[in-house]
Amino acid sequence: MTHNISLFFIITALMALMSACSVAPKYEPSQPPVDDRTTDAEPIPAEPSQDKSYETYDEPAQTSPMPSPETQAIPTPEPQPQVQQNSAVIALLDNADQSRAAGDFRSAQNSLQRAQRIAPRDPEVYFSLSQTHLELEDYDLAEQVALKGVSLVQGNNNQRKKFWNLIAKIRLRAGDANGARQAEAKASSY
Repeated sequence: MTHNISLFFIITALMALMSACSVAPKYEPSQPPVDDRTTDAEPIPAEPSQDKSYETYDEPAQTSPMPSPETQAIPTPEPQPQVQQNSAVIALLDNADQSRAAGDFRSAQNSLQRAQRIAPRDPEVYFSLSQTHLELEDYDLAEQVALKGVSLVQGNNNQRKKFWNLIAKIRLRAGDANGARQAEAKASSY
């Protein structure tokens, strides 16, 4: 019995010793190629002499006076062209409207989430999805979706106003009267 135990310890020690010797080599990234810089491609020009017998002066460049702030035109961003909606997105929006009218808000939500996967930058999808979350009384998600829609509306103040009015409605239904007033003020600024 003791012979088996000592044989076990000897084999274990040998295996540990052997495994320590089989360490993987350290990975070293390949070195970048070295340029041959033994010869100069261009001769280096000699430093200019320090002869002060003549000095040349350049005339200062003529600058025009800065126009006054009243005469500067402030560039306004051009409104983004209306993007043509995908026919599948239009069908899903119609399906969601029909489901919402029938009171089946979960079905409307599913249709709108599919439309969102197809057209992730379409603000109309976000507006309709936000309305659906409002009807499902999921106010936090409704506001998040509406704010995402606001971020997607570029240069279209009518849509921005529409989103901010929806956010005011969401906040009011959630019991945040102060937040609703802030959203209404933001909507009226457009």
